[in-house]
Order: sequence, then structure tokens, then C-alpha cells
Amino acid sequence: MMNLAAGFLLMLLEVLLLPGTPLSAEESPASTPGSPLSSTEYERFFALLTPTWKAETTCRLRATHGCRNPTLVQLDQYENHGLVPDGAVCSDLPYASWFESFCQFAQYRCSNHVYYAKVRPPRVGTAVPSPSLAACKSVTPVLGDPTPPSGLHKHCMNPGKTPIHIK
Repeated sequence: MMNLAAGFLLMLLEVLLLPGTPLSAEESPASTPGSPLSSTEYERFFALLTPTWKAETTCRLRATHGCRNPTLVQLDQYENHGLVPDGAVCSDLPYASWFESFCQFAQYRCSNHVYYAKVRPPRVGTAVPSPSLAACKSVTPVLGDPTPPSGLHKHCMNPGKTPIHIK
């Protein structure tokens, strides 16, 4: 019965959420594969996940099937111009601006019910590092520490805001 329900949810997700084609290069001139969507593109993407029950359905599928489920991979690719980023990503969440992977970001977005949080590009002139697993053991936001000890998260900080990072 559980497999039948999961199969139905996958089918529902495919029908309701996945667009026929990803954004074309002419609709998004700066659509480098693996890069975050623009604000306009995110508006279109989040429209697919509205009302909230659609986002919650996607999250239930992610919780039961993981990030490697082909339907979810397709959705994640759509959110990243056709290629899910390999390595760390920045988010627009002020209290959790850095994640070790897109999958970790997507799971955090689901588990904390911030369904419409966005991946954002790193600050200009910086690259998103891909630290070893030993460098990132948890995704618990740490408040109040003005500078990450390793400097790994400076690329995700918003200028003029108190940096908050993932430890």
C-alpha cells in the first residue's frame, strides 16, 4: 500500500509540477547550467509549487525517495538551469546561507517549511568551496559568530549583514 501511495505521489508530481521544457536560453540569457535561477525565473518556478500543498507533496517525496529519485532530479535540474550543482551552494536564508550540497539545501528547505527559499549565486569574485565532509558535520545554524573560523562561508555572506553560517 505504501508503494502504491508513493507511486501515486510521483505521478502527481510529474503531472502537476514538471514543466514540459526547461527555460530556454532566450528566456534566460545568463542560464549557465548549474547556476541559480534569476528572480523572474524563480517566480515561475515557485508558481509550479503553489499552493503550498504542492511544495509539501514534493517534500514528502524527497523524504521518502531521497534526492536521487529521477522525478526529483528533474525538478532540481529545472531549478538549476538543467544541471544540479556539484558541491556547496549559497541560499537567500539569512540564518542558513551555506549548504554543502543542493540536496542538503533542498532537504533543509523541506524540513524547515521554507519551501520558497532560493539558491543564490556566491558574492562576486568568490567561488563556492567544496569542503570535505569532516569540515561540515551538521547543518545547525550558528548565530553570533561574526566570522567562520575556516573562512569557507564568506562567499555566501550578504554585504552589510551580520554573517551567520552553517557549522
